Amino acid sequence: MADEKWIAGLHGDMPLSAAARLALKLRLGAVHDRLPAAVFQADADVENVHQLRVSTRRAAAALRIFADCLPTRVHEKTRKTLRTLRRSAGAARDWDVFLEQLHARLARAKTNERPGLYFLLGVAFAEREQAQKWLHDAHDAKAEPFAECIAEIADHLDEAKPSDRTLRDLADTILADLLREIEEAARADLQSYEALHRVRILGKQLRYAMEIFECCFASAFRQKYYPAVVEMQDILGLANDSYNASQQLNGLRTRLSKAQPKHWPRCQAGIEVLLEMHERRLPLQRKKFEKWWRAWMKSGAEQAFAELIQKQAPP
Repeated sequence: MADEKWIAGLHGDMPLSAAARLALKLRLGAVHDRLPAAVFQADADVENVHQLRVSTRRAAAALRIFADCLPTRVHEKTRKTLRTLRRSAGAARDWDVFLEQLHARLARAKTNERPGLYFLLGVAFAEREQAQKWLHDAHDAKAEPFAECIAEIADHLDEAKPSDRTLRDLADTILADLLREIEEAARADLQSYEALHRVRILGKQLRYAMEIFECCFASAFRQKYYPAVVEMQDILGLANDSYNASQQLNGLRTRLSKAQPKHWPRCQAGIEVLLEMHERRLPLQRKKFEKWWRAWMKSGAEQAFAELIQKQAPP
């Protein structure tokens, strides 16, 4: 597959159009390569859908980074097509994660929890099947237009004249802006999930931008600061998983207790034990992020990272 984390052949003094040609070819090509397995071989390996979602995120990041290198019409068409594929893969992946957590809980469940957990297993399986249908529909609707987008972008960038602006010039601007936005977002009241979610989204944008721009900077960029951003994303990712699971479980609990009051008592223990786990984990992950952020700032890592970005990369 062509969706390696780091892009061989990129370098800081490369003209922007040439960098865009290489990065977009690989990132968009990875989505194209991953799509059939995610649609037609999802049962064989849950990683097929997972890797498609990761590829769509990386491709969306590259498209956002190199937007100015593309005609508006082509950029918007590609962005919207990618968004449809990403959301479809995301819905399927979210249910895969939920099912993994459910199986883990069933392995150690008490007797009175099992009816509710098995009920959830049936619901989650049905939702996962529906999500796969949406992914299949997205493939049927978007696979051909997406291939056309890839070809249009390649043709445009092949004909583009080299510009004086380099990949490193773009890296300075984008990374500095992202660092500033993350710092502002992290100072907000993170008791609000929306505020925490904003930090997560910005962190994700930073991570995927770093994968493109790592060639522009000294080794600490990749060896020290990138793993720190990944660690932050892992913390916030678990918080996001618990938030989504809590939303689903709360909704199911309300609907089942009202629609099937006679059967609700048998399912109650299993549903509520899983809900309680996620409701505990979300604030714990919030605190873990806040602790991580304080340590990041206190150590001077954020300032050192910003200074590294401002320095000219070594030859």
